[in-house]
Amino acid sequence: MNNLEFKLFKNQIRFKIALALIDKEEGLSILQLNQLLEDVPQATLYRHMNAMFEDGLVKIVNTKKTRSGEEKFYAINAETYKINEEEWNQASYDEKVNFVTFYFMYVLQAYQSYHKTMDGKKDETTFSLAKLHLDEDKFEDFQSELNALFNKYYEESEKDSNKERTVSLVIIP
Repeated sequence: MNNLEFKLFKNQIRFKIALALIDKEEGLSILQLNQLLEDVPQATLYRHMNAMFEDGLVKIVNTKKTRSGEEKFYAINAETYKINEEEWNQASYDEKVNFVTFYFMYVLQAYQSYHKTMDGKKDETTFSLAKLHLDEDKFEDFQSELNALFNKYYEESEKDSNKERTVSLVIIP
C-alpha cells in the first residue's frame, strides 16, 4: 500500500513543509520555502526536501537556471495522498489516521489561504458539528441526499465565472 506511507507525519519540519506546499501546483523553491518557514534553517530544508523527494512525497515541477546552477521547484505529489475505496478498505487503522490527518491538514491550509486574502473583511467561514441520531435506513438516505446535493453544486462549480470555495465534510458513522 504505497499510497499511504505518510512519512511526513513523523517529523514536524516535514509536516510544515507539506502544509506550505499544499495547493501550490506551481511549486516552491527552497528559497521560497525558507522565506515562508523562517524558523527552519535552509540546510535543514534541503535535507528534508531531499528525503521527501526520495520518499515520493514531493515532486519537482519546474527548474530554473541560476548563476550557481539550477533552482528546483517542489510540489506535493498528490498521487501519494489519493486513495481509492479498495485501498481504504484494506488500510490499517494507522494508515487511515494518517490519511485523515492529511485531509485535515489540507483543510487547515485552505483556511489559512482564505484568511490571508480577507484584508480586514468579515470572516465568513462556517463550521458545524452535529450528532444525528439516525437508524441505518435514515443514515443511508441522509448520505444519498447529501451526495446528490454535492453533485448538483459540483457541476455548477465548473463554470469559469464562479469563485472556488472549499467545502469539507467528514461523516463518522
